[in-house]
Amino acid sequence: MTAPRDHPLRTTGPGPGRAAFTLLELVVVIAIIALLLSILLPGLARARQAGMLAVSMSNLRQINTGGSAYAQSNAGRLPLFITYRRGSSPTPDSGPLEGFCTWSMAGKNNSSYWAGKRFDVEAADRPLNPYLGEEEWDAPAPPATLAKEASARERQARLFRDPSDIVSHQRTWPKPTPGISGYDDVGTSYHFNAKWWEQVQGSFARDDAGFVDAFEFGIRRIRLADTFNSSKFAWLHDQYADVIVTRPDRDFRLRNGLGDVNKSALAFLDGHAAYLEVIPGRGPESYSNDRYSFVFEDLRLPGH
Repeated sequence: MTAPRDHPLRTTGPGPGRAAFTLLELVVVIAIIALLLSILLPGLARARQAGMLAVSMSNLRQINTGGSAYAQSNAGRLPLFITYRRGSSPTPDSGPLEGFCTWSMAGKNNSSYWAGKRFDVEAADRPLNPYLGEEEWDAPAPPATLAKEASARERQARLFRDPSDIVSHQRTWPKPTPGISGYDDVGTSYHFNAKWWEQVQGSFARDDAGFVDAFEFGIRRIRLADTFNSSKFAWLHDQYADVIVTRPDRDFRLRNGLGDVNKSALAFLDGHAAYLEVIPGRGPESYSNDRYSFVFEDLRLPGH
């Protein structure tokens, strides 16, 4: 008998039949992978940014549609109201005047942080919600307020969540509060424009009645802006605009959740939405320019 021969491709150790990478080949493969990543990653980042921005623009257009429907049902008024201790408008059960906050129009309930504080506006009291399919929210009857640990605080209203909203500026305005988004904090990533308030408040009495008169004058003026400046007057924006235009330093820079500097998502009275650069510095061009306006042009105040 003869011993069986080894298979011609079988090897028992290092030799010409065993495949292996050399160090040089390994370095070349790593270099190729690194090159491909350097080419692909920026494109993937841009695609992700474009997708997030598309969601934001879609949200704002839908909110605009709801705002238009609300205005048609309410003599042209947008759903912007002064806030009272319980509710978004004065009622026999309302508590004292709190002022106004830029998130009272719509969205989900505030986080538990706001329980017992001013401007803990219930989702059930936010007037635009019923026009956007958010009709039923658990809430106690006025003048009771939502409990700190109420399960209704966890309910979501996705239309008001901007994917680029990564930090809230509302608790210690205008400083950020890391670890929580504006949406999770106060119920909406989008806030109504209140820059016009500085234009009107000084011409009215400095008491509760004067505060109400000044706010209502501003709301009437927004309604007038809708007739001749609708494509330029921004009534809604993300919180980045709020922070940027109120900074006194013209060189102020704020990077948003999309990675862009001094840019904000805005909704206009004519129904369109846009992603625009916002100008800091509190100068006239910060509040009104050829792309947007946050204030009233040719304002005529009572008695002037």
